[in-house]
Amino acid sequence: MRTADAASGAKKPVLQRALSLLTDIRFLRVVGQLVFLALLVFLLAQVWNNILSALEANNLNPNLEFMQNRAGFEIGGAGDYSANDSYWEAFRVGLENTLSVVLAGLVGATLLGILAGILLLSRNWLLQNITRFFVEILRNSPLLVVIFVMFFVVVLSLPQLRDSLTFPQEAIATLPTSWILLGVIALGMWVWLRRADAAKRQFWWTLFASALVTLIVLHTLGGANPDTWGELNGLGALLDVRFLVAALAVGGGLAAILVFMKDEARDAALAVLAGVAAGLAVYYFGVLPNGGLRFETRPIIWLNNRGLTYPEIWATGRFAEWAAFITIGLGFAVAIFFYLRRQTEMTGKPYPRVRIAVLAAVIFTVVGWVIVSSEPVPATIIVQQDGALIEMPVAQALEEDLMTREQALAYATAPLEIVLPERQGLRMGSGDTLSPEYVALLLALVIYTAAFIAEIVRAGILAVPRGQLEAARALGLSYNQLLRMIILPQALRVIIPPMTNQYLNLAKNSSLAVAISFADVYQVMFTVGNQSGQSVTTIIIVMVTYLVLSLVISGIMNWINARFQLVTR
Repeated sequence: MRTADAASGAKKPVLQRALSLLTDIRFLRVVGQLVFLALLVFLLAQVWNNILSALEANNLNPNLEFMQNRAGFEIGGAGDYSANDSYWEAFRVGLENTLSVVLAGLVGATLLGILAGILLLSRNWLLQNITRFFVEILRNSPLLVVIFVMFFVVVLSLPQLRDSLTFPQEAIATLPTSWILLGVIALGMWVWLRRADAAKRQFWWTLFASALVTLIVLHTLGGANPDTWGELNGLGALLDVRFLVAALAVGGGLAAILVFMKDEARDAALAVLAGVAAGLAVYYFGVLPNGGLRFETRPIIWLNNRGLTYPEIWATGRFAEWAAFITIGLGFAVAIFFYLRRQTEMTGKPYPRVRIAVLAAVIFTVVGWVIVSSEPVPATIIVQQDGALIEMPVAQALEEDLMTREQALAYATAPLEIVLPERQGLRMGSGDTLSPEYVALLLALVIYTAAFIAEIVRAGILAVPRGQLEAARALGLSYNQLLRMIILPQALRVIIPPMTNQYLNLAKNSSLAVAISFADVYQVMFTVGNQSGQSVTTIIIVMVTYLVLSLVISGIMNWINARFQLVTR
């Protein structure tokens, strides 16, 4: 009896522990998740088996071998693709189109969204409310509607090719020498007054602005009335009645200002009077030189209902040498930046490390261009003319258009060759063209996503405590220092996480390009699926493509977010 009781006593705790697991919430959670996972795997297996059975019944086994078959359809704007290429080549073209739209859209939406977010906080009532009006309309409109408006209302309403909007206009322009001189004076004043006190800066800039306005008015009157005002330009007669009257008027104005005005009002009035007197003297004595620099302007951008055309940029045979200079310059700039930052941390003395680093990179780039471009090129080249090989000077071969594109690039003197767009009849003979579908889609994605980014930027800036801004101003920090040291580091911690969602939305929303027949990866694979019958495989390829794109964007944004996170113990 004692042995049986002891055995039952030993087994009782084990049984109690087993029964207690049924009331353990942690154990029940694990069991529930395992059961749910098993049911999910079973359900997916059943669905996949049904799909395979249906496809096998139609001799359509899922595979990737069909992607090697001939595509048989054209894609507009794909220069290196033809209908004889494989489905993989068609997929490549669609992927390139998607990536180009997404990358350009991310940059454009970010810049426009930041600008709109700042304008939403502007103290200018008109700018703030106009921005708010457009932001609210875009945020409450379907993206598909915005795409249709951009394509059918905006892009297709542009002028035809022969009446294209060009920038700049084709003309022979003259840059007056007087404008150049005034610009140099303004630049010199800016350098001189950069470290001056506010009152001094205000006085001299008011004087310069008054003189400039006076000159513009006098030159306008002189052009409209050459027989009256025009004859005063450069007259310089000290005994002329008009000069004496003007001198007396300036003197009387000076006396009135000194007698009746005080403090800041007097300083402002003196600056205006001195500027007007200086402008009158410059005009009357003809101090500013005549003439100008004559140059010809050719259109760089062509915009019409066939799309946007911009210059072609070709890398020549000397590009690699120039790229080496650029690489060295960038490395040197990075080294300077970190060295000056270290010096600032050690000594506390601020250095303009960004400007110095950028200047170093620019110097290496310009010097590299000059050195590479100055290297001699062969004087002659062997070309084919009338079925025979002839040796002739390179300049003559270029003039007679006997050199191929590859030969022209190999014998070019500059590292880059820029070919401006030119119209030849009813088409563009040169230049790269963005299709109207691409332009409409890009505009729609940019302005639609920028509306959401604007609200994110506005909220991020408002999240910075006002007390910190007031403390920074009390310490005498400049606006640039306030923005760089106080506002941005704290606002970015609020801005970056929701910005990631908007970037992902832009990447996925690009698939709506099918609505305006833009050949992105979705439309291309949709066509491939219809032709080959491999709809399941093509849909999986599209899903994997957008999944990888989203993971890349998320990974980059998570890395950026980690860089700006507040590090605590």
